[in-house]
Amino acid sequence: MLAALDAPATTGELARRLRVSAPSASEHVSALREANLARSRRDGGSVIHALTPLGTALLHGELAPVRLPN
Repeated sequence: MLAALDAPATTGELARRLRVSAPSASEHVSALREANLARSRRDGGSVIHALTPLGTALLHGELAPVRLPN
């Protein structure tokens, strides 16, 4: 889903890109929104989804690794 959102898209466009149902695409985007990796905005009768800066950084491997305490 992150890669599919590299370019903003509607729920229907995402469903077609991923070959899943629209409800499934919507659920995936919802999970990404909850993790602050994607955002959605209404545009007329459609909802446009896009990656947040954090989602883009994760997709492109631009995040530094997290070191866990011993």
